[in-house]
Amino acid sequence: MSAITTHEVIPAGSWAVDPVHTTIGFQVTDTSDLFSTINGRFTGFEGTLEGGEQPSLTGTVHVASLRSDNEQRDAHLISPDFLDAAAHPEIRFESKAVEPIDDERFIVRGDLVIKDTPFEVELTGRVRGHGQGKAGDERLVIDAQGSFDWGTTTVDLTAAVSAAKAA
Repeated sequence: MSAITTHEVIPAGSWAVDPVHTTIGFQVTDTSDLFSTINGRFTGFEGTLEGGEQPSLTGTVHVASLRSDNEQRDAHLISPDFLDAAAHPEIRFESKAVEPIDDERFIVRGDLVIKDTPFEVELTGRVRGHGQGKAGDERLVIDAQGSFDWGTTTVDLTAAVSAAKAA
C-alpha cells in the first residue's frame, strides 16, 4: 500500500465505505454522573468519500444499531431519554473541509447531526493504506478520531474505515 501526496489527501474518485471491514466507535463520558464512561459502536452505517483536490466525506449511522455490550443500557441509550431512535433514526455527518497535515494525516471539519442538532466536529485522520485488495479491487484504509461536547457529556469518536473505489 502506498502513501498519498499532500495535495491529494484522499485519492481521486468515489469511495464507498465497506461496513464489513469498518468500525465506527464512541466513548461517552458524563461528568454529571460521577464521571461514568460508556464505550460502544454502531453496527449499521454507510458512507462515501470523495477524493481528489477537493475531498469530502459523508456518512449516516443508524441509531438503533448502537451496541455497548449491555442490552439494557443500549435500550436506554436509543430511547427518548437520549438518542431517540424512533423519532431520529439516523446520525449524519457531512464534511465542510478536509485539510492535509502531511503525506498521511489530515483534519476533517464538519457537522455531525444528532436529533436534528448539528455539532461542529473536528477529526484527525490518517491514511493507513491505499492499494489493491485481496479481491483485486482498489481499497483505501483510513483511521480518524475526534471529540465534541454534548451538555455535560464528552463524546469521543473513532472510525477505522475501509472503503472500495466505486466503479
